[in-house]
Formats: sequence, structure tokens, C-alpha cells
Amino acid sequence: MAGGPKSLVSPTLVNPAVADARAELLDLGGREATVIAAAIEALPSERPFQVMATASQAPRPQWAGLVDDLFERPMLKQAKAGLRNALMSTLTGDTLYRNVFFSFADAVILWHYGHTQQRTGSARLDAVYAAMRRLLAGAEAFLETPPPAEPDVAYFHRLRRIGLTSDNAYPMLRRAGRLLGAVESEITQEKRHAVRGSILTSYVSFSAQVIAMARALRAERTAIDRSDVLSGLRAITTLLRTPPAAMPS
Repeated sequence: MAGGPKSLVSPTLVNPAVADARAELLDLGGREATVIAAAIEALPSERPFQVMATASQAPRPQWAGLVDDLFERPMLKQAKAGLRNALMSTLTGDTLYRNVFFSFADAVILWHYGHTQQRTGSARLDAVYAAMRRLLAGAEAFLETPPPAEPDVAYFHRLRRIGLTSDNAYPMLRRAGRLLGAVESEITQEKRHAVRGSILTSYVSFSAQVIAMARALRAERTAIDRSDVLSGLRAITTLLRTPPAAMPS
């Protein structure tokens, strides 16, 4: 993009934290994870991702703006009704918490802000909502997937029971998040929290988890596997690179 550098880091230098995180991801994910690793490591060269990384350091209202209308739309209202908070989810054995799904919404809001710097307007929320529905229905094929019928409360009751522990799926998701945190730190120069990571890393990881769980549910499986995680990661990293104007109407 004119007016600024394409990348904030030298392409010839490999950050040791990035190299270590990549090695851990590939050790678990194998050859199939190389494309994901490359996609994550390329994100800092994208100006919108730089904006997302910087903006996410600030309080949420500074980049999200007014979003009450978004959370009053059918899918978000059904999610609120069909998912529990973290404490109740832990007690009941649910694997998808309400705040995790809402972090998925925040990730898509931040994606839109990164590309447009818009904080107001109903068209912005229309675009965010449509992108969320496409991602849930199509995973990495979201650009070719029209928004489906609105999910009901029963959908979220089923989604919250999808398991995370099969096929080393969740550990691979965590390792991808660690790689994302390492490349994000090259932009923000902020030290990563050893457990939580950054806000942006959490948003992206949670989004990939939600998309993976939705994919497993469509396939009528009881737990995500590594292919679901790879699909979720491909979907969210592709979204981060895709301008809202390029989304199908």
C-alpha cells in the first residue's frame, strides 16, 4: 500500500521466537501444517494486519466502535442463549464457552477495522455478520459459501459439545497460536504472555476453534480433528488478508 513500508521486519532475518514456534507447530502438524505456518508468518507484511495488531493493544471501544446492533442479530442472540459462561461450561463439560464465540465476533470486527478503519455504520456490521455466517458454514471455502439459514439455539447446544481432545487437534491449535503471537510481537514489540498470549492471538485462535467445531458438526462428528483445525486456521488467516470489498455481496 502506498504511503508506508510493506513490512516492518527484514525478510532475511528469522526471529528465534518465530523459528521455535514454527518448529513446534510443524513437529505436531507435519507437512500439512507448512502452508498454515507460511500464511501466519506472512501476515506481518500485510498493512491491515499491522493495523489490527496495533489497534488490539488499545481498549476495545477504540477500534470496535458501537456494536450493540450486531449482538442483537439472530445468530448472536441464539449463541448467547445456547452457550454458557466459562464457569458453567466447565461444570457441565461444554467445550465452547460463550465468551469464546463472542471473541470470534470480535475477531471479525477487528478484521473489518484493520482494512477500513471504520467504527460506525450499519453496513460495517452487515459485512461482519455476513462474514461470520460464511465462516461457520464454509470454513476455508467461505468466499464461495453463501450465508446459510440462521442457526437456532439447538445448533449451539450441539456445537458446545464438540470435543477438542482427539487427534492432537487442540495442541496443534495452541501451537499455531504461539506462532501467531511470535509474529505479532515483531509488530507490537510487546512481550507475549506465556499462557494467554495477546488479545489478537486469542481472537484468531478462538475463531479457528469455533470454525473447526462447526466443520466437525457439519460432518456429524463428535470431536474436531487436525483437518478441522487446519481448515479453521486457513479460514481465519485467509479472512485477515481479504478486504471487505472483496467479499461476495
